[in-house]
Amino acid sequence: MKIGAQGVQFDLRSQLRPADYGSTARRQLQNYLNERNLQPASAHFSLRSSLFENERLEQRLEAVRNAILFASQMKLRTLTIRLGRLPDLESEEAKQVIFPIMRDLVTHANHYGVTICVIPAGDSAETLLSFLNQIKTGPIAVDADLGSWVLSGRSPVKQLRELNQVIEHIDIRDAVRDVDGVGEEVPVGRGEIDWDEIAGLIEEMGYSGWLNVRRSTGNDKIGDSMRAIQYLRNLIPME
Repeated sequence: MKIGAQGVQFDLRSQLRPADYGSTARRQLQNYLNERNLQPASAHFSLRSSLFENERLEQRLEAVRNAILFASQMKLRTLTIRLGRLPDLESEEAKQVIFPIMRDLVTHANHYGVTICVIPAGDSAETLLSFLNQIKTGPIAVDADLGSWVLSGRSPVKQLRELNQVIEHIDIRDAVRDVDGVGEEVPVGRGEIDWDEIAGLIEEMGYSGWLNVRRSTGNDKIGDSMRAIQYLRNLIPME
């Protein structure tokens, strides 16, 4: 079955556990991708709670460091991660906990040639930019999760425009919200996102990174992903 994708994003927590993949297994995985004309596109590390939660913090950070190392070994130059909602950036928590942690992780990632891309969790573009600007130990960017912006009540178009200089990865998801503010992910093209406008904006931005189709709910995730890829191909010129 041909999905039409050019690359693959790996979840380094639920799909590929770094501890299970030595050098031989990594070569076998790369050969598997080569045989299917697929590139290792990016890595994702999923978290069950905020990265900065105090309980089991060091264990969580060590897992992220291991994911960064594995991403580098697989020649994945981007690691996406959802940190959780950011607090007041002038708070003691931000100054004493969050910024030191992020500076250390970005230093570690930079050493291995990996860029951490933060997935927004409802924060404004202004807050995200202020957050990124205070981390100078290496490259750090934004993973634009379009569906997540809809679910948090923010305009994907507005967020893309305001964050375009720091976006290095884009997640293609669609979503709807009802009058009570309750939302759900839906197949691409059936939600609130104006994909013609998004396609034009991506071209206007000169964006050249990966467009990562991700379907996390529904009874036909593969089918929905295939249709989303074709939908995108009809809107955005791809090599």
